[in-house]
Amino acid sequence: MRLIASALLIFGLAAPGGGLAEPLSVPRLDDSTIDAYIDRGTAAGQQSILLSFQGSRCTTVAPGGDRLPIKTPPSVALLHIEKYAVTPIVKAEACPAAYPANNTTHGRVLDALTVVAHLRANAPWWNRRLYLAGVSEGAVVAAITAGLAAETQGVILINGPVGQPFREGWTELMVESVRAGGGDAAAQTAVREEAAATWAKAGATPTVETFFGDDNTLRWWASIIDLKPSNVLVNVSAPILLMQSEKDRMSPPVAARAVVDRFKSAGKTNLTYRELPGLDHGLRDAHGKPRYEPVLAEAGAFLSRLEASRAATATRR
Repeated sequence: MRLIASALLIFGLAAPGGGLAEPLSVPRLDDSTIDAYIDRGTAAGQQSILLSFQGSRCTTVAPGGDRLPIKTPPSVALLHIEKYAVTPIVKAEACPAAYPANNTTHGRVLDALTVVAHLRANAPWWNRRLYLAGVSEGAVVAAITAGLAAETQGVILINGPVGQPFREGWTELMVESVRAGGGDAAAQTAVREEAAATWAKAGATPTVETFFGDDNTLRWWASIIDLKPSNVLVNVSAPILLMQSEKDRMSPPVAARAVVDRFKSAGKTNLTYRELPGLDHGLRDAHGKPRYEPVLAEAGAFLSRLEASRAATATRR
């Protein structure tokens, strides 16, 4: 069923302009190349890094591309990592064949850890403080990477299915779409069955056939539908800002609230949860008007506070 295809699980915000960025190429284990971009902060001396992850579409993160434009302090360098085979000249409607054949959520995590390992060995300007931010699928990647990278000092997650398997939220999105279109109980049951059949097919034959969105292959679905990133995120001791839109159907608030409960059960107090009233997955209000600015401003302020705390601690030493 294709009536869900327009409800893409993305959150794409193109960063204005195109600042100077240092290109970085790091080999993968299969000898392909991970392309990345580092925008160094303007402060002198060693700098922290904000590694930012976009959503699930086949789009570039080169300067001016599909970036999450969180304002960073001068002491923080920005790091963006291209997905498999994506280059600055790639357009979403003409994605290279190597992308659907290789793009997976766990592949993005491995790419991130590979780039961080490269910088650990080759970036004397890095002070070994790593912040991670992500939205939609990017939040899943950021949450998992944060739990695996020892340098993690802060995490910002926006509208990502972090506390429950993605199969649950996406199935409910499909049902809600049918219900909103006037579909009866039988139609809703049929769409649940279609979703279940798709997940089973993805597990059995993770091919490049697409379902529920032009960029979403069975291979990709198989890599994300059963993940619960909170299983790893709960090990992070650094401050975490979890932001979740109240009206999000792809990553419903119940998934975010499950993260809050998980942290409370573990006796952890480093998670700040912000539910965004009236906003949908793309941070739009009930009238379709974008409300990005206050959300991104809060994310930037969170990052700035962490950096200010670091600077104050360094001064006292």
